[in-house]
Amino acid sequence: MANKKDTSTEIQITHKVIRIGGRSLTVWKKTFEMSIQRFTFMEAAQKSMNGHGTPVEGEGIAEIIRRGFRLNTYPSLAACTTGKVFSHDECLKTIENDDLELWLTTARDLNPDWFPSATPETNEEITEKKD
Repeated sequence: MANKKDTSTEIQITHKVIRIGGRSLTVWKKTFEMSIQRFTFMEAAQKSMNGHGTPVEGEGIAEIIRRGFRLNTYPSLAACTTGKVFSHDECLKTIENDDLELWLTTARDLNPDWFPSATPETNEEITEKKD
């Protein structure tokens, strides 16, 4: 009788492989280590933006969106993704918007608390929170 490997105790982490800009990326459901990495990326982004990442008076909407992507969205994408991950600048300049949306949607599906919904809450959702 051949020895069979007992797989009942193996931990399986949920993930999904996607193709973005010609690259194969694996997007993972967060682990504790990925959460730490995310905070490290966020801290580095803050330090790279005028030392603290706070808005500068008179900034337009485009700059506010770029700041949000740099400080929150990109660190979250990078932390839960393996493969040849695109840099922040590559995300802005070289990836087609549809590909970026696929990556973001996949990451949001696996890690919803890292990527708050862009759609406003319904009255029903607000009422549920109050109860």
